[in-house]
Amino acid sequence: MSGPNEDNTQLSSHFFGDLLDSIIVDVASECHRIAKLGLDHNLEEEEEEIRLSAQARATVADPSNSGEANNKYVVDIFGQTHPSVANEIFECMNCGRSIAAGRFAPHLEKCMGKGRKTRLKVTRSSTAAQNR
Repeated sequence: MSGPNEDNTQLSSHFFGDLLDSIIVDVASECHRIAKLGLDHNLEEEEEEIRLSAQARATVADPSNSGEANNKYVVDIFGQTHPSVANEIFECMNCGRSIAAGRFAPHLEKCMGKGRKTRLKVTRSSTAAQNR
């Protein structure tokens, strides 16, 4: 014998199922109508994005492609090429040396004596500066 609690649970579950089915049918039929009548103007753009994404994934997954074009530039997921190491030159604000952009952060760690790889020993350059 089922109690009033079980009847309410079954009724609410049935009601929720019917409501969910109705919502799914409404959304599916509206999407179908939009696609069938050609009302979705972004459809071509989305298809182009999907095509480019699949092409980029295939390029990255290809073992014969090392991810580089002309062994100088790396190709990103959007098909754009970038140098594998930043080639711009910056001047260190501490010591005045010219440093490539790809090595600037590690240089600053050593030059300024801060960062995770800082040595506890006193460096020659700081000793020389103190003796002056």
